[in-house]
Amino acid sequence: MENPLKGPPLLVPLFPLHGGVTVHTNFTPAEHANFIAAKVIAYATAFLDGRHDIITLGRNSRSAQMEVMAAVDDPQAKAILDPVRLLIVSMMGTAYAVGDGRQDRWQQVMGALVELVRHEATELKRTGAQRS
Repeated sequence: MENPLKGPPLLVPLFPLHGGVTVHTNFTPAEHANFIAAKVIAYATAFLDGRHDIITLGRNSRSAQMEVMAAVDDPQAKAILDPVRLLIVSMMGTAYAVGDGRQDRWQQVMGALVELVRHEATELKRTGAQRS
């Protein structure tokens, strides 16, 4: 399958940010990071389950990358944001892979990283960094 996106991943959002990303002050940085993690997992699994196409995966990975870049990077949030960053890289790798073999390998990596992010999110709750 030929990659319809052509070219390197873009590091800019597809929409204007209008003053930046707003974060609820009621959430700790770790809770906000966990919320981002849940969204990124949803994006990845929607592609892996066949609910989203490769173009949507590329768009979602760029959007998620911008959100992670804007997140507060405190030590507790970093525990979940680092695996999320890796998952986003694998999503971009999948979206821009040329050839079925390369795309299959990137999808395997993406699936493994989904499990890692899920595990880290559970650990964040277990350690009390997240209130709920």
